[in-house]
This record gives sequence, C-alpha cells and structure tokens, in this order.
Amino acid sequence: MKTDKQFIDGIYEKYDEYTKEQKQSKQNKMKKIINLAAIFIVAISLIVISNGNIEENTTIENGKIEETKIGLKTVGNFENFYNFIKQTYKDDGSIRDTVNKESAVEELVLENTKSESQYKTNTQVENVDEADIVKVDNNYIYYVSEDKVVIMNADKPENLEKVAEINYVEEDFQPREIYVKNNKLVVIGNIYKNYSSTCKTDSVARYDIIEVENKSTIIIYDISNKNDPKEVRRVEVDGYYLSSRMIDNNLYFVSNKNINSYNLLRNDIETINAEDYKPKYKDTAISQEKQCIDYGRIYCLENTENTNYLMIVGLNIDNNEEANIETFLGAGQYIYASEKNMYIATNNAQYDNEYKTISSSVHILKFALDNGKIKFQAEADVNGQVNNQFSMDENGEYFRIATTTGNLWNIDENTNNNLYVLNSKLEEIGKVTEFAKEEKIYSVRYVGDKAYVVTFKQTDPLFVIDLSNPSEPKILGELKIPGYSTYLHPYDEKHIIGFGYDTKEDGTRITTSSLKMVMFDITDLNNPTELFKVTIGDRYTSSALTYNHKSLLFSKEKNIIAFPLTSYENRKTNSRAAIYEIDLEKGFILKGEISHLNNDYKQDVERIVYVGNTYYTLSKSLVKAADMETLEIIKEIGI
Repeated sequence: MKTDKQFIDGIYEKYDEYTKEQKQSKQNKMKKIINLAAIFIVAISLIVISNGNIEENTTIENGKIEETKIGLKTVGNFENFYNFIKQTYKDDGSIRDTVNKESAVEELVLENTKSESQYKTNTQVENVDEADIVKVDNNYIYYVSEDKVVIMNADKPENLEKVAEINYVEEDFQPREIYVKNNKLVVIGNIYKNYSSTCKTDSVARYDIIEVENKSTIIIYDISNKNDPKEVRRVEVDGYYLSSRMIDNNLYFVSNKNINSYNLLRNDIETINAEDYKPKYKDTAISQEKQCIDYGRIYCLENTENTNYLMIVGLNIDNNEEANIETFLGAGQYIYASEKNMYIATNNAQYDNEYKTISSSVHILKFALDNGKIKFQAEADVNGQVNNQFSMDENGEYFRIATTTGNLWNIDENTNNNLYVLNSKLEEIGKVTEFAKEEKIYSVRYVGDKAYVVTFKQTDPLFVIDLSNPSEPKILGELKIPGYSTYLHPYDEKHIIGFGYDTKEDGTRITTSSLKMVMFDITDLNNPTELFKVTIGDRYTSSALTYNHKSLLFSKEKNIIAFPLTSYENRKTNSRAAIYEIDLEKGFILKGEISHLNNDYKQDVERIVYVGNTYYTLSKSLVKAADMETLEIIKEIGI
C-alpha cells in the first residue's frame, strides 16, 4: 500500500510526464509541488473563502445571509467552493503564500496523590485522557499490536493470559490508539482503500490514476464480557486521524481530509461532480448509510489558506445520540485540550528559493467542549511556530503558547523564541519575545503560573518564565548546561525532570553522545540549577520518550520512572524497559532493566505498565510480567 506521500508524489509525477512545458519551468514547479505534497500529508494549513467580517451567526447561500448555529460563515454552495480553490492557487499550480514543512507526528500539572494500584497513561492535562496503544482497567491490559487489539487478564501475573483478540487483518482498518472506560473499548484508526479515478490534463484528454480513500474511524465495543467484545457503534469521517481526547464519557476526535484540488484546477465546473467534494461520514447509531455534509454546513475560518477539511467529532460513548460533527475549510496540526476547551494549532511559514524562512506564524483555533458538543470560540495568529502540544497551555481564562521564529532547519542569527499570553477571545495581552537568540525551542512545560522552556543550539538553556501577571510575563532565571531536553515532567513543586540528549563538541560540531535524564532544582526561580543527572547508553541508544510522552511510566507515590530503551551492539538489538528510582539526595538510581534481547522489531519494548505489584513490558509479539521489587520474570506470553 502506498503512503499518502507516495500517492501525492505519484499524481504529480504523472502530471509532469504529460505536460510539455520547458525544463526550467518544470523545475520551479517541482519545488513548489514538493512543498504542496508536504502540506497534504500533514494537513497543516487553513483556508478562507471570504475576507468579509460578519459578527453574527451567518451563512452565505446564493447571496443571502442566513443564521447558523456556530458563529461562522459557511461555503454555501459548490460554486463558491470551486471558485475558492481556483483562487487559492497560483497559475503554476502552487498554493499561495503559505508553505510549511513541519510534520506532526503529538496537562499533567502534578501527580495525583491518591493511591493507585494500576497504570494510567501519562497525559498532559489532569482529567483529560489521551488515546494510546495501551490502557489498563480493572486488572485487564488492552494493547494495540499491529492489525489487532489484544485483551489480557493481568489479575494474577503467574496466570497472565490473552483472553480475547480483535483482529482486523481481513479489513482495511488499521487500529492506532484506544481508550477504555465504563466497560467500553474505543478503538481509533484509519481505513485505507485504493480506487481508480480518471483525471483530465491540458495535454492529454484523460487518464486513470490510483487514489486513496482515507477515513478516520471510531469503533466502540461493549466489553462487559472481556472474553467476547461486541461492536456496538462505528463512526467514520473522511480524512486522516490527527488526535483525540476523552473527558468524562465524552470523546472528541479530530481528522484532516485532503481535498483533491488537482482535478478542480484542471477542469471546468460543469465537468465536475459536486457530490465528490462533499466530506462524508457514517454513524451507525443513526444509520448504516454514508452521509454527505452539504456545503451549507462547511464553515469558513479567517486568515487560512490551504485546501483541506478539518473535521471535529464529539460523542458520548455511553449513549446512541447522533455524533456532533463539525466541518471547517482548513486543517490542524497540534492539539491541546483542557477540560473545557480544545485548541488546534497550525504552523505556517513562507520560504525563499533557498528554503530560508521569510516569515512564520501559528494559527490557533479555539473550540468550547461541552458534553460531547463542539462550539467554535475564536481564532488568532501569533509569530513563530510551535514545537508540539506542550507548547500550549490554558490556565484559568488565559491561553499561553511558546513559539520559535526564524529558521528552524538551519538555525542562524534570525532564530529566536517567544511566549505569548492570550485572553479568552485569543487576544494578546502579554508576551516575552526574542529570547535565546540563535536557538530553538525543544521542550516546554507549564506548571501553574510558571513556564519552563528548553532551547538549544550548543548548550541547553532552561528558562524559568513567570506568568503570574499575564500582561507582563518575565524571565526569572536561566540555566545553561550541555545537551538538551526534549521532554519535561514535573516531579514536585520544586523539581522538574528533563529527558533528552547529552552532547559533546566534535571539532566544530555539536553531536549527541547519549541519552540523558536530569533533575532541575527550581527552588530558587531566579537561579535554577541541575541537581543531578544520569547519562544513558551511547549515541546508538534511543528511546521513544524523546518524542512521545505516552511512553513514560511515572509514579511519585511508588517512586518509579521507567521508559523503553533500544540499543544496537554486535548486530543485535537490545530493547528493554529501564526502571529508575529517584532520591533527591542520591539522584536517579537504576533499579534494573527488563530486557527483550532480539533481532526482531516485533519484540521491541513499546510500553511498560504495572498492575498491582507487577510490571508488564509490551511489544508487538511478546509480553513479559516481572516482579516490581526483584524484576524477576514471572511469566511471558506471545501475542
């Protein structure tokens, strides 16, 4: 099966084969097409049809203004949609102005103090769950392994067994993440289907191409009987799954759908079937049939310039009320959600012919979340680009966002960093700008009215930023040490843990030498210090924790911090779960490792969880149970 990028590249390769334009013109187009393909893959820009500002809830339908429920204008009809696509692109087929090469790949304030006997996903915001490949509930482990979801009984480690398997190998569905709550298993993934389509070009009448149908899918199972999960509901929307959150029993789900603008650009409106461009969905709680979203229900956003659909789904997993599905012309890249609001951020940038950044901005959308319902609130732009979801935070009525401006790919004197504070309407009320010049942000963590920001070029500055006065944020302290942290995790009110890379100077270059974990002491906010650190492995050692916070197991109550590690030696892979204790006097103490020594990626450790007093290490084909005190293997099973 082709990837989205291969698919997009294939379309434009065929187009170049059939066109007879001069060589230099083709080269210029190809650069722009590569950028355009990147946008389609990650779906990271937004679009606008009209420059007019209408304060009331309105829709434009055949020139008439009608009231809508969400407070935005809508596309209205296919003619408006078609004309916008034509106007959005330049004559050479490249999109106007906004090009972005950043891809998406991705809060907990402090650990709950209540006693917990089993693992919970490491999330960004307390009471806002995030989907992951593993969940633990009532002594059962639920785990996504390639084309299947496995349910294991972990009540007694010596009797660890697989009690059920939901296998999708015969379907087009690819499971990606799951939730478990109230005897419901929610499986989220994508459905891919290839089909033939006919396109027309200026030089060749028609030709067939292979297109990919991509649908984001939510499948809900009743798991009252763990041995026999029963599918009770399925919701499908067009596009590629971006991210989701679970708040109480309400699931909020976001997807990006690429619009096939190529066909619109090359054909007259009379030859195009308007129905083909309507986004589609299916909710089996209402009907088994696929439903179309009419142009009068597709909303427009301000200051957005790319041809994608952003689809947001809200539903309660415990009832069969129709899913709330809102569709916008645009797309999203990074998701942050509090208990009340969801923010969708999209990086936009303009580049010159040498791919040097001319300008950059982050487009922010705010949506209110209320019992499965979604309501647009506001949108805004700030300078720079965000690093990931942890660049954003909500505290009371204020939204905070940290960005990097200038060149992210080739850091130079124009690269610097900013932190903005916005009010509930996403209006800027305070900022700190242009700090850590010639460096970029690698990690951010907000704890109450403080922000901790790590930047890097040759050293690892940790900045402490005071946000107690939202209109006048200020840098209190700064610490410079070798290396950099890609993830920050609060330990207590006076300490924060950084996980990332140690570095060394190699002639004129700075290179990574190993992984590292560091404890920052922030007792004196004006003078943060490195209390202690540990280096892990060598330059050939890696960990998913450097880019995925969900791979972390942390419990302050149990005094453990654990994560997967992989290293290579003598043509063998040593994949294992490393388990540390934390002593503020003695430092990080390696308690031991649970190893999956192998030459098969299917045995690489993806997660480490616990149930009672037992660790479980999970890989695509092997699960091990180990005593939490001795780390002695109690049992292992193949899955």
